[in-house]
Amino acid sequence: MEQAVQKLAAICFILVGSSHIVRPRVWSQFFIHMSNKGEAASFLNALLTLPLGVLIVAFHNVWTGAVPLTLTLIGWAYIVKSFIYFTFPKYGLRMLSGVTIEKSWMFVPPGVLMAVYGALLLYTSLMN
Repeated sequence: MEQAVQKLAAICFILVGSSHIVRPRVWSQFFIHMSNKGEAASFLNALLTLPLGVLIVAFHNVWTGAVPLTLTLIGWAYIVKSFIYFTFPKYGLRMLSGVTIEKSWMFVPPGVLMAVYGALLLYTSLMN
């Protein structure tokens, strides 16, 4: 089961990370548009990470090895982020309000990390 979750997460990270690299302005536009929804935007943002976080935590509870352990920690981080954004929507909205078209480049470094980690995760899951 752990390998299946690793492959699923790897595909998600590669796709989303690549998109952050290639289309950072569109990500900015997306979050700006979403933030115009008021506090509901915080819920929408939480819903982006909650499903993958829950899937990882439920089916990939691995606490050894650098690559698998990192995935487990990412799953917990996604759940904590979702919890914060669901229970403190004003905080979530404040975080979203920092996104601007002029700062679109800020999506690129996390995108690189996400895509590279996704590729490493995919490689690791295919080698086992």
